[in-house]
Parts: sequence; C-alpha cells; structure tokens
Amino acid sequence: MITRPAAVGGFILGAIALGVAAILFFGGLRLFSSTSRAVVFFDESLAGLEVGAPVTFHGVRIGSVKSIAIRMNADDMTARIPVFLEFDSDKVDWEGDRTGKDAADHQRLVAAGLRAQLAMQSLVTGQLRIDLEFRPGPPAQLVGAIPGTPEIPAVPSDLDELRNKLSALPLHELAETAQRAFLSLERLSGHLDAALDPLSDSARRSADAATRTLETTDETLRRLQADVSTTLRGLDALVADARVQLDTRSSELGRTLASAERASRQTETLLASLNGMVEPRSQVRGDLEATLRDLAASASSLRGFARAVERDPSAVLTGRASP
Repeated sequence: MITRPAAVGGFILGAIALGVAAILFFGGLRLFSSTSRAVVFFDESLAGLEVGAPVTFHGVRIGSVKSIAIRMNADDMTARIPVFLEFDSDKVDWEGDRTGKDAADHQRLVAAGLRAQLAMQSLVTGQLRIDLEFRPGPPAQLVGAIPGTPEIPAVPSDLDELRNKLSALPLHELAETAQRAFLSLERLSGHLDAALDPLSDSARRSADAATRTLETTDETLRRLQADVSTTLRGLDALVADARVQLDTRSSELGRTLASAERASRQTETLLASLNGMVEPRSQVRGDLEATLRDLAASASSLRGFARAVERDPSAVLTGRASP
C-alpha cells in the first residue's frame, strides 16, 4: 500500500515535470539560448507592429520584437515609443574572438551604417516587421533615452517616405489646376460637339458621293472587262489566222528569200564590174576618156563653125572661105 507522503511527492514531481515541459514547449528552449537586446525609437506610426514580429537582416530572421512601450516626458509632454528587440546570438557568427555582445562592437556596427526600418510583412493583414540593413550615410542621431541598452538608429520606411512626399505636394493647387483643366475640357467638348455636327453632315455627303463613285467605277470596270475580253478573243483569232497564213506562205517566203539572195549576189558582181571599170588604169576608163576627148574636139569644131556662120551666113551655101 502506497503511503500518503509518497503519493504527494509523486504528484509534486509530476507537476514540476509538466511545468518544465510546458516552459520548454512554449518558450522554444529560450532558457538555453544566448540572446542580446537592443532598442529602436521610431518617429512614425507603429500600427501593425506587434510583440513577436520578426526582426530580419537581408531577409534572414535573427530575432523578434520583445516589447513596445510608451515613455512620456513630463517636462515637455512629449512621448517616445521604444521598441525593444531581442536577438538570437546563435543566428549570427562573428569571425575571430568577437562575440557581438560588447558595446564597442555595437558602436562599430552603428558607425558602419546599421539602421532599422519598418517593412510590410503582409499586405493582407497589414502586419509589420523590422528590417536591419547597412545604410552608410550621415551620422546617426541617437535618442539615448535608455542607458545600458544598445540603441539602433531608425530610418523612415518606404511607406513613410511616400507619405512625406505626398504631404509635401501642393495638393490644393493641383486640385484647382485639375478642376480648371476639367472645365477647359468640358468647354472644348461642347465646342467640338457644335463644330462636329456640320462636319458629320459633310462627311456623310462625301461618303454617299464616294459610294456612288465606287458604284459607277465598278459598273465601268465591268463593261471594260467585257470589252477587253472581246478584244482578247479577237486577238487570239488574229494570231491563229496569222499562224495559219505563215504556215501556208512559208514555202513562198523561202523561194522569195532565195531569189533575193541570188539578186544580192548578182548586184555584188555588177558592183565589182563597175569598180573595175572606173579604176584609173582600166581599158574601159581609157576608152571613155578618149571618147570624151573626141566629143570635146567635135564640140570645139561645132563652136567654130557656128561663129563662122554668124559672121557669114552665106558660108552655109558657098562653103568655108579659104583663109
């Protein structure tokens, strides 16, 4: 039989074991992991940032948001919202003998440009996360409101920069300009409506005239096509007739060409004979020259006889008087 003290002791040991198991399960073994803390002061709205939100570096989760508080200043009645971050040191390895837990290491990180920025974690739920990036630039402005806790400077988020740019725009002047532009467009639309009515009538008349012209052109083309077809058929018949005539006259053309060739050869022979006759030393040319000389002498005698008759016409009857 189990005694009462033994039962009570067993119950206590079981409760302790369950408590340790619950701590290990819900705490994620944080009791055995080394962590470090830092604080960030944001000047923009933190709506959507909750405790437990991830803290990432280049997309790698290295920690989470530990707590968010509001610190009021009774002197100037201003409020600051520190966001405490908790880092898992096992997620970051330091080369050499550095551990990253020294204040000097943290100052070197800040001097190298380590900055914290709010980023959208989910567009559906609107939850935010904190991204850590190296952004070298102007020296960081630290709040220094929590001594003993390393502070990481904050930079405006992309959404906050967009909001600042939009707020810096002269929206009132832009709205007035847009309103004037819309009024000008309305007046222009009315003017165009009034001017387009006559133009539409003219365009309609032009379209009707163009339609009639196309119809007339189409009819003319059809008639022209018929005439061209008739002409082509006539040409085909003429070509066929010419082919028949050529076939019929081919023998006659051959004989005619042969006769022409013989006549050409005879002509060449005649030209050769004529060339021989007119050569400087040819017999025919000599005879022609002698004949020409005789004719010249006869003509000279006739001229002398004519002059004698002119002087004495009776010489025709009595004869030439002796000298």
